[in-house]
Formats: sequence, C-alpha cells, structure tokens
Amino acid sequence: MNSATDSKRFFIHTLGCKVNQYESQAMREILLKAGFKECPSINMADIYILNTCTVTQAADRESRHTIGLFHRTNPNAKIVVSGCYAERNADDISFLPGVEHILKNSEKNRIAEVLDDTPRSALRALRSAPSREPLFITDFKDHTRAFVKIQDGCENACAYCKVPLVRGRLKSRSLEDVLREVRGLVDKGFREIVLTGICLGAWGKDFDSTMVAEGVGLTGLALVDILIALRKVEGDFRVRLSSIEPKYIIDDLIELMSKDERICRHLHIPLQSGDDEILARMNRPYTALDYKMLIERIRGKIEDIAITTDVLIGFPGESESNFKNTLAFLKEIGPARTHIFTFSKREGTAAYEMRDEVGKDIARMRYYRLNAASLAASYIYRRKFLNEKLDVLVETKRTRRAGLLTGYSGNYIKVLFEGPDELMGKTVPVRIEGLTLLHTVGGYDG
Repeated sequence: MNSATDSKRFFIHTLGCKVNQYESQAMREILLKAGFKECPSINMADIYILNTCTVTQAADRESRHTIGLFHRTNPNAKIVVSGCYAERNADDISFLPGVEHILKNSEKNRIAEVLDDTPRSALRALRSAPSREPLFITDFKDHTRAFVKIQDGCENACAYCKVPLVRGRLKSRSLEDVLREVRGLVDKGFREIVLTGICLGAWGKDFDSTMVAEGVGLTGLALVDILIALRKVEGDFRVRLSSIEPKYIIDDLIELMSKDERICRHLHIPLQSGDDEILARMNRPYTALDYKMLIERIRGKIEDIAITTDVLIGFPGESESNFKNTLAFLKEIGPARTHIFTFSKREGTAAYEMRDEVGKDIARMRYYRLNAASLAASYIYRRKFLNEKLDVLVETKRTRRAGLLTGYSGNYIKVLFEGPDELMGKTVPVRIEGLTLLHTVGGYDG
C-alpha cells in the first residue's frame, strides 16, 4: 500500500437492514486490513462510503440526502455508493456531486482495490476481474449483538417489494463458514449472535447435495440444521433469529426452539395485512387464518414467546373495511412489537402499476390508529413479566437523559435499569418492576 493510500481516512454510513449492517462491517475490516484508517467523525474523512437501502421512497431520498451531506462536508472527498439503491439507480447516482465509485452488493468485497485505483480503470477492472473472497467478519463495531449473514437473495415475489430485484436469487453461505465466523465472534466476547439474511428461512435451499461440516450431516437443508450445528460452538452466548417468513416456520424449528435454551424465545414473523383480500393482492402465500393458526401453534409449544411483526398499510385498494380487519387481527394476535410502514411505490414491482391508491392523509391516520393498538398489545405482553426475572444483555451505552443501563431480554423486551458500568456487555438477571406504554423498567437482581 502506498503512502498516499496510507493517509486516506474513511467513514462508513449504513442505511437499512441487518444484512447491510453486516456487509458494512465486512467492508470496514477489508479496508483496515488493506491499510486504510477509519475516522470516527464525518468531518475528518476524505473517503465516504454509503451503504444504501431502497425498500421505500423515503430510503431512496435518505440515500441522496446523505450523499449531498458528504459532499458538502468535504467537497474534495471521494464518495463510494453501494447497497441496494445502487443496484438499479446507478445512472442517477453517478451524476451526484462527489460520487466516484458505485458498487453493487456483489462487489462490496472489492472495496479496497477500487479505492486504490483511478475511478475509470478501477471500474473496468472491477467488471472483468474474477470474484474475490466472500465477505467475512471478526468483529462488530459499536454493537453489543453481532449479526451473522447466512444467506442472500429472495425466492418470494411480494407485489410491493423491490428487494428481490436488487438482491437476486438465493445464495446460502456454507455451514462451515457460518460456524467459523460465529466461533470468532463468541471468542471476541459477543454474547448474542443474530442470524440474518434477506430470506432467512430459505437458507440451504440452493445447496445441490448433502453438506457435511463439523460432523453434522445436512440432508434437510433447512434453517433448523444450522441451529443444531451451533450447539457445537462452545461459549456463553445465545442465538436469535431475525425476520423469518411464515412458510419457513416448520414444526421441527418450533420443537427445537422449545427445547434449546440457547435460542432466544423470540420470532419476528411479518404479517403485512390481516385482511385476506389485501394479502392476495400483495401475493402473500397465506391467509389471516393460516397466520393465526401458526401463532397458536408456536405459543402452544413455547410459553411466553415474543412474536413481533411487520404490517404494511395503505396498499393499493385497501378500503376502510380491509384496514379494520387488519386492526382487529392485530389486537387478536397481540404482538409484542409491531413495525408499521406505509406503502411506497417501487418501480419494477407488481404493485407499481396498481390503481386505487390510498391517500396520504388516510394512510397517516391509519398509521396512528394501528400504532395505538400496537402499543397496547406490547404493554399487555410485557405486563406478564412484572416481578419476574429476565436475562438481559446489557448495551455498552447508557440512556442519554436518565443515564440508565439498557438491554434486551431473550424474548426481546427492552429493559431500563440502574447499575454499574461493569455490567455492560454482559447478560445479567433483571427483575421487571414497572411498565409504561413505551418503556419497561427493572432492577438488577444479581
């Protein structure tokens, strides 16, 4: 590495999902290994790397806004744009001031070589060179929990979703790579490993034959097998699954979660709508009754499990009656937490050409109504644990105003409590002492 490159300081900013956060950490490690230096402040950088998201129009706007912010902060800096927004909007991005490199998701592993070359020759080399080693991490900066990406791509075709267009076909990581990465992160001191992917439950479906790693034979090629294999990893840590679609939650997975104490009692299962007509228009492969029966089956096996979910409001054609069905359904299933987002037209998706759009004012009011029901459902779920002890993984930063410790329990309850700094990064017992609609307060019970 030449002295000019040695003096380059980079700043990474990440938008979007856990997969993007994982890939940003991988790019960070590639650059550090190559001799680049990371700076903690946006004001000190002469290389900016933006890892973008394109799930909604708002995400696209945020990407463009951040690129502009980078350029205003240092007009002489190089700006590298990667991620999902860069996949299909490279032409638009290329005209933005300061942008010198645009990398597709599959090219993030070449971040160092691109920055160590002139823009045009680098891009030519990038397109023609053979692929480099896959992304791999050994740390997770500024995180108490470590995200481990086990697959990429999506096999679903939801009418509103642009993700399959920018992430491509299924591609699973080998079990051996996943186990090696998890071991390193656990040895580093991480006490929670979050398995994540674009379509998490589809891990292994693209394997052509039986895989054998660490003495574990995989013939079912299902997510449950990777969880079984993780039992062989030594150390004091727990495993959490990120978002998983309903169709991938098979009985074997439920049974394993009910018996393996290392797996967090928490499942994030996207609902999107509680109305069958809207679910069909969204091209979701289940009915409201199917979803309800799945939740009942899970709760029947795993007592007090936290079910969290996503709901999309304002989908084209959603009438007041359709929305009321979703509202009633949310109250019935009582999720511990609900992420609510409004429909956003995404070019290339089936819903892009759909008529009967819901007005912004109507969608906004539906958001408020659904959010009120969501907060009530969360309160009812958390109330079950009053005066109970939960194992909480303590974050490494205190709350700004009150200066309290904060952390998440295995069943994904965020708890605030008083305690010494020595508890940070550890999993400790906390007794739940009080609740509000927004907060859960406890006391250290070690």
